[in-house]
Amino acid sequence: MSKTDELLHKLMERISAAPDKQPAPRPVTGKRSAHFDAVARESHLRMIRTLAKVYSPFGVQLIIDQATLGHASIDDLGDDDLIELHRDLDRARECIRDDVSFEDAGLIRNQFD
Repeated sequence: MSKTDELLHKLMERISAAPDKQPAPRPVTGKRSAHFDAVARESHLRMIRTLAKVYSPFGVQLIIDQATLGHASIDDLGDDDLIELHRDLDRARECIRDDVSFEDAGLIRNQFD
């Protein structure tokens, strides 16, 4: 038996000896609405990512980081939080257009809950 075959055999023994484990489901940290389907959710996520990319030179990532504090990514936001972030980014876009700071528009929080 070659060394590779021996290692493969040992690996297969370990796999067969291990109990069948399903990966632990990740809890949804935000609230999901019953009326918000997967297509609408994906559309909001796509628009948020696009706005983040287009307006990154203007510092919109701070708004996204602020909204996702305590979450792994925007994918973990609940539907209401996702919509709020999308609205905030639209407001940020208007601020950039009108030369208004994010702070003056109330988009940057001083404290985090």
